[in-house]
Amino acid sequence: MLDATERGVWDAASRWIEGEIGLHFPAAQWRDLQRGLGAAAARLGLPDARACAQWLLHGSPDADGREVLADCLGIRETYFFRDPPLFAQLAENVLVPLIESRRGTTRQLRLWSAGCATGEEPYSLAMLVASLLPEWREWNVSILGTDLSAAALERARAGSYGPWSLRGGVPESAAPYLLPRPGGRHEVHADIRRLVRFEPFNLVASGGVPACAGSMDLVVCRNVLMYFAPHRRPAVLRRLCDAVAGGGWLVTNPVEIPAGGVAGMTVTISRGLVALRHAAAPALPSCAVPPAAGKARPRGERATSEVPATRLAPQRAAAAQVPPAAAPATGGPEAGAGPERETACRLAMQQDKLDPEQPYLLACILSERGADDEAAAALQRTLYLAPDHVLAHFGLGSIAARQGRPAASRRHFAAALARLSAWPPGNVVPGSGGMTARDLARVIGTFTGSA
Repeated sequence: MLDATERGVWDAASRWIEGEIGLHFPAAQWRDLQRGLGAAAARLGLPDARACAQWLLHGSPDADGREVLADCLGIRETYFFRDPPLFAQLAENVLVPLIESRRGTTRQLRLWSAGCATGEEPYSLAMLVASLLPEWREWNVSILGTDLSAAALERARAGSYGPWSLRGGVPESAAPYLLPRPGGRHEVHADIRRLVRFEPFNLVASGGVPACAGSMDLVVCRNVLMYFAPHRRPAVLRRLCDAVAGGGWLVTNPVEIPAGGVAGMTVTISRGLVALRHAAAPALPSCAVPPAAGKARPRGERATSEVPATRLAPQRAAAAQVPPAAAPATGGPEAGAGPERETACRLAMQQDKLDPEQPYLLACILSERGADDEAAAALQRTLYLAPDHVLAHFGLGSIAARQGRPAASRRHFAAALARLSAWPPGNVVPGSGGMTARDLARVIGTFTGSA
């Protein structure tokens, strides 16, 4: 337990960092703050994290000092082809249609990876484009990677990566572009590196978008906005939307889209993909239709798309976020009307009464149409089958908050956090759209007022 003096130091330090750098460290994340300041202290020749906090509060850090802080305080949970379902959907529903539409016209593609850390994501996008477009060298393909840390971008430009950056594996089509080097390292092929340009940019403090980031065909900014103060997120999201060209895409995490959406944008959902598009953009082609009533699935087989549980978010300005996508279900919202999805889900529950994911999915469908009591009952069924189901506790906490039952809301959010605390922070929460345990804990902190 910190005494009043210590709390004052860390509170003041977190406020300074939020105001000057843009990163948000509420009290629930002060351990991360202390860890980052400790790393910065070692590089700045200071004795410890507390001394670093005092230095930034009273020493007016120069540009070099701020760069050290930005590099040490940033959370960089990234690796090549993180979240394979997302990349599959980017290929099928975003890049292939874009490529076909440009073949006889501009032969140009413009992509932006915002908050790219050490570059694994923009390089993954470049490799994906190369695998889909055999004549890519004859096109004008431009991929921008931005991050607030210039040091991280220097590592990105070098294009040399260790095994940790490849821990998720890479598609066979990308293997030729990752060249083996001594010591288990891999180097990004020079031709791929030439497709990607890295520029320092602070999404919060800089305002606007980089001059070279207008009219983008695809903007990817996933698990980034949650590290900003809640009051800053809508403006950043608006600027990202403004960078998207007509017919283009902004791909983010479901939890980073406000429950009320973004003016002038529509939410597009497909298996593994949640994106914002300008309202006049064409819809996705239809996904698979839900299975017909009476058609059995093999036991244990699960459906294959994600449905966002928009209504599971409490309706208050400081926490108006869409919760993690539901567990897979056959077909997305384009695949059929809500009643068809609900019928298919109930049929799946009859066929496999022990699968906790089906009542969880049913809860998301029910909540989507405002049937909170029924959704809560389905979530309770999920917990009966799987007491440690983190997203079910999260959903029940959200519903209780919206219904004005704060004690129940706190209980379920606390249960979710308790289970997350047993996980390695970097582990991906199943069914969450690629969120790590650390990410989801931060989102819950937003809902409970500790973020």
